[in-house]
This record gives sequence, C-alpha cells and structure tokens, in this order.
Amino acid sequence: MLILREVKVAMARWRKRIVDPMLGAPEGMAPESLSRVLRRGSTSLRLRAVREIGRAAGDDGAAAVLVGLLADPVPGIRRAAAHGLGCAGGGQHIEALAQAARAERFDEPRLAMAAAAVRCGLATATGWAWVETAARRKVATCYGVRDLAEAVGQGPDKVRRRWQQVLAPQADAEAPLPDPVPSAGSVAAGLRAHLDEVPDDRWKLEALGACQDGEDLERVLDRQRHGGRREAHSIVVALGHMGDPRAIRFLTDTLEAMDTDPGHGFTGRREAGLAMGRIGDPVAGRVLARALETEALEHEGRPGAGLGIQFPVRSALLYAMGEVGDGTQFSPVARYLGNTSGSALGGFHLPAMDALIKLGQVWEGGAQLLVEMLTLDELPAANAVGVLGALGQWGAVEARVTDPRGPVAQAAQDALGLRAAISG
Repeated sequence: MLILREVKVAMARWRKRIVDPMLGAPEGMAPESLSRVLRRGSTSLRLRAVREIGRAAGDDGAAAVLVGLLADPVPGIRRAAAHGLGCAGGGQHIEALAQAARAERFDEPRLAMAAAAVRCGLATATGWAWVETAARRKVATCYGVRDLAEAVGQGPDKVRRRWQQVLAPQADAEAPLPDPVPSAGSVAAGLRAHLDEVPDDRWKLEALGACQDGEDLERVLDRQRHGGRREAHSIVVALGHMGDPRAIRFLTDTLEAMDTDPGHGFTGRREAGLAMGRIGDPVAGRVLARALETEALEHEGRPGAGLGIQFPVRSALLYAMGEVGDGTQFSPVARYLGNTSGSALGGFHLPAMDALIKLGQVWEGGAQLLVEMLTLDELPAANAVGVLGALGQWGAVEARVTDPRGPVAQAAQDALGLRAAISG
C-alpha cells in the first residue's frame, strides 16, 4: 500500500513538471485541447481546464462533460463542474446536481452543487436544505456525540453567510434570498461595477471571488498592491472562493510567512489554509502538511502566540487537509485523533476526524489504518470508531460495542445510534 502511494505521488510530480508544460495553459484553449488536458494533465491543470469548460457550459457538449465531472475524485473539479452548470442554467441539470449533492462528503463541492441547482431553477429552500443538513452533521467521539460541522467552522450560521455570498451578495442580509436568484453573470457584473467605484469594499471583493471567474484573478491580486493591511485577509478569502489553483502559490507565501506580528500572522495563515481547502486541489495537501508541522513548532509555541492558542491555525489546516482530498496525508492527520487538549478549543481531534472522514473517501487504505488504531489508547481508539462509523464501516464499529474500554464501547454505541437516527 505504501509503495502504491509513493508511485502515485511520483506520477503526480511527473505530470506537473513534464507533461503540464507540454500541454500548455488551458485558458483560451479550443475544446479538443481541453479534452487532452483533462486526460493527461496534473490535478491543477485539469482543474483549470474544467473552469475553462465551464465558461462554455451553455453548449450541450460542454455541459455533458461537466455532468460527468460531478463524480471526479478531485474535490475542486467537482466544485468547478457544478459551478459551470449553474452558470449555464437549465432545469435539465437539476437531477444530476441533486444526485451529486446527496453523495457529496466535501463541503465546498456540496455548496457549489446546491447553488448551481438553485440557479438552474431548484427552489432556494430546497437547495439550502441540502447544505444545512451537512452543516448539522454529528459524529461519535471519545466524549460523546458532537456537532462536527460546528466544531470545524461549518455550522449553519457561517454556512448561511456563504450561501448568500454565493447566490445574492447584494441582497439584504436580513431578508430571504430572492427566488429566482440572479444569474452568476449578472452578480459578477454588478460586483465589478461596485468595486470600480469602491475598490476597498472587502465583503464585495470576497463575493466577487465566489463568482469563480478566472478573469477576476488579476483584479483580486491587484488589491495586494494597492489595498491596505486590513484588506489583505479579504484578498486571501477571495482567492479561496475563486477556486483557481493558480492562486496556490500566493496562498503558500501567506501560509509560510514568518515575519508578521502574531495577530495579523495567525489570521492570515488561518485564512490561507482555509482558502487552499476551498480550492480543493490535492497538490496543496503537502503544503498544508508542512504548515501543520511548522505551526506547532514555530508559531503557536512562541512567546506572544496567545492568539494562536485561542484560535489555533492547526484547526483550520486540518480541516483544509480534508477538503483538498489528498489521500496521502491520511496518516499525518490520523496522528491527531488523540489530541484532546492541544488548544483552547479542546484539542484537534474534531477537525482531524472531519478530515479523515473525507480522506477515507479517496484513500482505500484509510479504513484499515483506523482499524489498526483501535488497539491504541482509549481516546484515539474511540475517535477512530467514530470515523469508521461515518465511513460506513459498521462491522468494525459493531465489534467494539463490548470493548472493555468504556469510551470505545460508548463511541461504538453512539455511532450506531447516529446511524439509526439518520435511517429512521
């Protein structure tokens, strides 16, 4: 299994260094060339190609390609495909988006699928219900059942704000969303016109990023040169919303910055990590894993790092590692299953569990590793049971109902109780 993972990593690097330059930049390519990129390119180049196909989603051929990509293993590609279908509109895509959203375990692609379906004519309340259900997800842990989405910053209140930002950022935040919602093109045009007049409006800059138009990349990056210090974090947020993998280099610089004061630096690194998660390109997995180690050694433990302990960057990084879908990072994340006191938020086990539930969808060896972890101390073992339940590994969960370790047995019972509640 380890050898296979190393081969996959080597192949990914070969595509990026050798094949990608031969294929060229997807932006502006003809359809036949984009098809070649989808077959042979790295995940980053494929993601850029899907975004380009999305610009022509009104064409039946392009729309058919995007529908097929709703099941792609790369989270960012699923997100971009859904967004492209939403830009095209048309009730014929609603059922495909609905099926994909019901099967989706990653937050950003699910949000994009629901928003796209609403733009295609689905009732706004129905689309929101898809997202809200996930925003209330729970998991069995060593301390009982916990609200997992809330713990990783994806609870209903925060997701509702994103929902509005994607669909109708110029509507009154206190009023119900318009039904039907405006088209993606009209939203983007209105935001560009507003930012021409008020370029430092941070909320609208973030909303423009949520329109996911690659032509706005330079506009957003330009604010780095002309915007103020307070605007820096909104630039990072906008880049994550945009979903363009070309922004990963900029986000990496922010994530690895060592020369900023604690308050500004902690916020910047948190937002950079979350932005990488939203882009959903597995290539960012190694960057996030490196940052996870650095954060513990160089930042959160330093004098003056109180803010990082109160609002730990590592929570955001672990969450993002799940969202980018790099299965090779399953083991590093699993090491945090027993971390129940490493931060003021109660440790890092909850974001680690959330990430493992997602990574377990893309790495087939994840369930076996979790089963092996059941022999560890009772706290990480109990949390491993919770993840196994979320992954549907019910045989392994049922075998632990009579475990002599109280937290492990209780986690197994809680996991089975959650299954019964969902199925009932």
